Amino acid sequence: MAKLYIFGIGGTGARVIKSLSMLLASGVKTNFDIVPILIDPDSAGGDLNRTIKLLRDYQNIHKTIDGYEQNNFFKNKISTLSDIVTEKGGGAKVFDGFRFELDGIQNDRFKDFIDFNSLDANNKNLVKLLFSEKNLDADLGVGFKGNPNIGSVVLNQFTKSEVFQSFADSYEADDRIFIVSSIFGGTGAAGFPLLLKNLRKGKVGGKNYEHLKNSRIGAISVLPYFKVKQNDNSEIDSHGFITKTKAALHYYARNISGNNSINSLYYIGDSAENTYENIEGGTNQKNDAHFIELASALSIVDFANTEDIYLETKNGIASNPTYKEFGTKDVRQISFNDLFDSTKNSIINNLTEYFYFNLFLKDKMTWAINENYPFVSEDGAKFDINFIQQSFYKNFLSDFNREFRIWIAEVFRNQISFAPFSINPVTNEQNEITDFKIDTSSIFTLVRGIPERKGVFNTFKQKNFELFVTHLNNASHKLGDAPSPQKRFMGVFSQGIKSLVNKKLL
Repeated sequence: MAKLYIFGIGGTGARVIKSLSMLLASGVKTNFDIVPILIDPDSAGGDLNRTIKLLRDYQNIHKTIDGYEQNNFFKNKISTLSDIVTEKGGGAKVFDGFRFELDGIQNDRFKDFIDFNSLDANNKNLVKLLFSEKNLDADLGVGFKGNPNIGSVVLNQFTKSEVFQSFADSYEADDRIFIVSSIFGGTGAAGFPLLLKNLRKGKVGGKNYEHLKNSRIGAISVLPYFKVKQNDNSEIDSHGFITKTKAALHYYARNISGNNSINSLYYIGDSAENTYENIEGGTNQKNDAHFIELASALSIVDFANTEDIYLETKNGIASNPTYKEFGTKDVRQISFNDLFDSTKNSIINNLTEYFYFNLFLKDKMTWAINENYPFVSEDGAKFDINFIQQSFYKNFLSDFNREFRIWIAEVFRNQISFAPFSINPVTNEQNEITDFKIDTSSIFTLVRGIPERKGVFNTFKQKNFELFVTHLNNASHKLGDAPSPQKRFMGVFSQGIKSLVNKKLL
């Protein structure tokens, strides 16, 4: 299978890849092996590490159920670069994970990184012309704090690293590249043009890679979509976001779109008064998921589904570059019906089915086991207490599902709100979302704007979770045996809930 390498640069890159993971888990497919490479100097970043944990859980689930055609969830493969190198018969792993580790920035100031004190007087004066004292004293361990001039120097090491060399060696003619970055910060604004420039050179470590030079490259540039609270002790000031965006767009006009170096460039942003805490990186930097990040993830899916003929490149120049923007109907709380038809149709079935799958496992799986319904006890199934205590269910699937519920609740609470389902977010003392609650009296009214279908002969019979069981029992009976209990489990729920949602909602 061809590979889609996704470079997620900075915090925005990590959050967009998290939203992409949710879409892929629900059954949205790209027909590419997704290879995320996260580039962020803030190794302790809360958003970054939530995404890494999510990707690992996804991988463990996918590997366990891969190849079972009756299942629709977690179908799309996600690999690390090390996985790809190993599959191609390479040597030692380049890095065992999804994040590239930048060298020389831990507990270092920028002046230490460039070895400022060893420069002669003339070069010191030149550096001082280019960088302020605050720049030179900046702590690199928590990122570049909106300073792309610093980021462009530090991130340049990525294109000279063993990781980038391994990527170039593994890249094949049918593969594609997508770059996710924000335009108003430091890491993304610096990393995107730098990475693109080096890709189009097609030369890595002294080797020429003509197919890399002429690769199909897409990118999304995320414009401001939130603000941070004013803090005089912080170097991050959202009052400068628009100014930085204008400056970056002017640069992009000359050096990206102006020279046709990219095949598809997506733009997105929002003017909503959405304000986050002003936290300069670290474990506490965990922003609520945002609809902008979900829409940005959809740009990756759109790029993956674009035919090759529209992405031709010759001598490092895109033959037919395209530029796209994303829009919704003019509302501040978005349901499925507020999306334009192509977007709505691409996600409504998948997200709705996964939403109900998640609900049942959280609230009713133990109940179903105790009631010993046929779908949990049939030969070849045996979804008993022992099954739900195994790692596949207890650790990987349950952890991923909890993060899915938090994600749904965060995009619901955020501004603009993506509210496809009627839920009530649950928060802790720190106002962090930990889950959501629903009205269980009529669970088929939870999809906003989509009325429940009520059959004449079913009105006073089975409803809510009892009706779930009927469809799960039918699916279990139809499926028969499966290669493993885990595959059968996912097949039963995938087919049963698909049948249920089609009957009651879609």
